[in-house]
Order: sequence, then structure tokens, then C-alpha cells
Amino acid sequence: MHLILRKLRDCQRGFTTVTLMGVLAVGGLLVAAGFAAVDPDISLSREDQDYKQAYGAAESGLQWYLNSLGKNNNYYVNCTTGLPQPTPGQPAPVNQEWNGTGPDPRVWRTIDATEKADYTVELLPAPGFAACVPNNQYSVVDPNGNMRLRVTGRSRGETRSVIATLRRRNFIDFIYFTDFETLDPAAYSNPAQMEINCARYRAQRAGRGCTEIRFADNDDVFGPFHTNDNVLVCGTPTFGRTKRDVIEINGPTPFETSSGCSNNPDLKGFLDHPAGPLEMPPSNRAIKDVTLPAYVFEGKTTITLTGQTMQVINQRRFGDLLPREMPLPTNGVIYVSNLLAGCTSGYDRDQDYSNQPVNCGDVWIKGNYSRDLTVAADNDIVVNGHLDRNSEGLLLGLIANNFVRVYHPVTWDDGECEENASGYVRDLRIQAAILALRHSFIVDNWGCGDPAGSLIVDGAIAQRFRGPVGTVNGTAIATGYRKDYEYNDRLRYREPPYFLDPVQASWRVARQNEQVPATAAPEQ
Repeated sequence: MHLILRKLRDCQRGFTTVTLMGVLAVGGLLVAAGFAAVDPDISLSREDQDYKQAYGAAESGLQWYLNSLGKNNNYYVNCTTGLPQPTPGQPAPVNQEWNGTGPDPRVWRTIDATEKADYTVELLPAPGFAACVPNNQYSVVDPNGNMRLRVTGRSRGETRSVIATLRRRNFIDFIYFTDFETLDPAAYSNPAQMEINCARYRAQRAGRGCTEIRFADNDDVFGPFHTNDNVLVCGTPTFGRTKRDVIEINGPTPFETSSGCSNNPDLKGFLDHPAGPLEMPPSNRAIKDVTLPAYVFEGKTTITLTGQTMQVINQRRFGDLLPREMPLPTNGVIYVSNLLAGCTSGYDRDQDYSNQPVNCGDVWIKGNYSRDLTVAADNDIVVNGHLDRNSEGLLLGLIANNFVRVYHPVTWDDGECEENASGYVRDLRIQAAILALRHSFIVDNWGCGDPAGSLIVDGAIAQRFRGPVGTVNGTAIATGYRKDYEYNDRLRYREPPYFLDPVQASWRVARQNEQVPATAAPEQ
């Protein structure tokens, strides 16, 4: 029996080794098959990772350029010359536009040497220019106020390009903008003294005799809002349409209560307090500099817009007071300048239109327009009729160094208003972006005459001081107009030709999209 068991044991010797080798062989085949199955995916995963990293590199380049603009708002006017090095020994990766042919001339900046990731920035010229011209902002900023960049990123041979449109924060980002929420000093009988007293923010002008204008129950601001001051409230005025409309207010508190009133604003927009100021430029001289010579007029000028043309009355230019027909300017800009003799007339809150100064660079304007247009004045702009666009996409800018005024004639007798008015337009429409740099958007003789209905502004209003447009008796209009202002949302992305930007306003990305295919770059 023992002999039989021994023989059986000897017969099984080596069986475990054979089994083990078989299992290992089968396992090896499975592993090999697994690698063979996923090997194409490994290369695809690497390619996908590089593809994403290339886009990330382009995003990094865009943010770097925005950061450079944040440090110096005029960084872009240097084009590609004299730019500070981002790191010692490395030139700034800013280039003129490349057409994609021949050797790549662009300067690149490395983000990650291990991943071979880097980016480059190209300045895309504005229409009419072949390249960015140093110290000429209009060579890269188009008449709509937009600057375009192409930012290309690459990683291990994968290349992606992003086209970004940049815009500055602008007065016309808001349906309503003021520097000071108080009556314009020019509307007082002693304007020089009231300029000293009232050209300051609410806390600093308290007790100085300034007329404070309030937002009341019937006041609706249907759009984004900004004031460098804070807001006086009586009742429940409405600010904004939805949370998309930002309500930017400064001062120690956003809202203060008018005496005898409740303080209960209806905030439909998003309150940003304190939002920080936007500073107004001292004049609109930059617009005159880009105006074609034939469209610079001197002295009082009357313009009636008629689609693609306009009727112009200007005695200085034509020698008489007969209207002349002219096409609208090809670059969309008209400027009315003071005569060399100067404009010595100040604002009169009790306007008598029988004796208007002729030396002042005033433009009287009404009509309808069929192309984008900006009208600027050395002195005042007077709207004396409806201003309508002929299609929805059109934009009009009105920029006065002093006032943008609404024509509102009344009868005077020995300095006293006869409480009637004639010749004005009821329910006046103004489809325009309005900017009064040193003074206000205001209705002449606002405190006099019969109610004139609604003042309908479809666009934006920006002014240094707040200008009154009428008076109320309870909730009813007593004199002048009732405010009916609504924002033109196209102004978020475009502006009238060569419209002015705030001083030192920050740049932001208005639009961004990928260029497919990307601008070619050599393999690394």
C-alpha cells in the first residue's frame, strides 16, 4: 500500500508548475490584449489633454493682456514697442496681426516648459488700418469703441486661437449716469458761488444751500444705473428691470431719505455699493480731432436729420440762413465749434429763444437718421423735435461740453412765466445716447408752462449734475415732462461713432469666441 501511494505522488511531481505557467501565459495574453485595446485611447487622451491645454494657454494670454491694461489703461497705444518685459529677459508677447503665411514672426511667452505650453497676442487693426499705429488709439479701437485681440495658445503641437473683443467701462453702460445728484449750479441765480458749494458729494455739500433732487414714486429707471454720489429717495422709485441691471451707487450709504418721505426703493436690479467712481473727461475735444473738415461747423448750427442726409443751417459757413442738404459724414461724426470770438453766454434757466447767441457752438437738432452718428458741440445741444432711428440697430450720440437741452418755449411777461407754452413737442422721443460733460441733460423752462407729457429717452443719459425735466404736484405732472427712460441694450456692446470713454476706465471682455482653425504655429 505504501509503495502504491509513493508511486502516485511521484507521478504528480511538476504538475503545479505547469498549471502556474499556463495561468501566467493566459494572464499575459489578457494584459497584452488590454494594452492593445486601449493603446489608441492613450494617444487620444494625450492629444485631448494637449488640446485643452492649448486653449488654457490662450486664456492665460488674454488674462495677461487684460492685467497689463489694468496696470496701464493706455498700454495698447504703444502697440508692440517699448512694452515692459513680463519677466526679466523675456520680451512682451504682443505682435502685429500675422497673416499666417511664411515663418511665424510672433513672440511667444512660455507658461510651462514641461508641458511645452505658451501663448502669443496679436493686435487686430481697426477698419481702415493695416496695423496698430503707436499713439493712435483709433488704429486698434474701432468707431464702436471695441478693441479686438487674437490670442493663440499651444501645447505639444496642438494650437488654438481665441478672438476677444474688449470694451472699456463706459457712461453708456447705464441708462442713467450722474457725477453729482444735485441741481446744476448753472441753474441758480449765482452760478459761480453754487459751483463752489454744490460740486461735491452729498455729505460735503450738506447745509450749503444746494437743491437736492429726489427719486420719487413715479420715477422708473428701466436699465443699469450709476452715480458717483448717493441717491435721495422719496417713496418707492424703481431701479432696474432685472438682476442683470447693475445699480452702482457710491457714498457712505446708497440711499438717503428725503424729508417727510419713506425710503423704500424698488430694487429690481443688482445693487453694487460702493461701486467706485467713473471720472468724466474735461471736454469732447477728442471728437473734434477725428471729424472730417467739411463737418466741423462754427457758431449756431441747425441740423434736421433726413435719413442718409441732413439739412444744415449755418450762417458762418453758407453766408445766409437757408438750409443746405448734405450727406451724413462717412465716419459718422459732426462737430459744432465756438467761433474764435468766443462764447460768453452762460445758461439761462428762463430761456427766451428770441435772442440766441450766434457765436456759441450750439447745435439744434431733430429728425430721423439711417446710419450711426455722433453729434458733438463745443457748447450746448438743443433737441427741438423727435430724434428717431430708422431701423433698430442704429445708434446716435449727443455729446455737449455743457448742456444737452430740450426745447420748451413758454411766454414770459416782465420776467414772469405766463404758465403756458406753445411750439414744444408733447411726448418727445429721443433715441440717442446723451452725454453732458460739464453740466446736465435738462428741459428749458422746466418749472413753467403746461404739462408736456412724457420725455421718452430710448438710449442712455450721462451728466455731471442732475438736470430737472419738470415739476410734479403730488403724483401728477405740474410743468414740463414726466421721465420715461429705457436703456438700449445694444449700448452694452456697441457705441455711437467715437463716443467718449471715462477717464482711466477699466477694460473688460465684451465677447469671446474661438477661431477655427487656429492661426498656424510651428511644431515644438
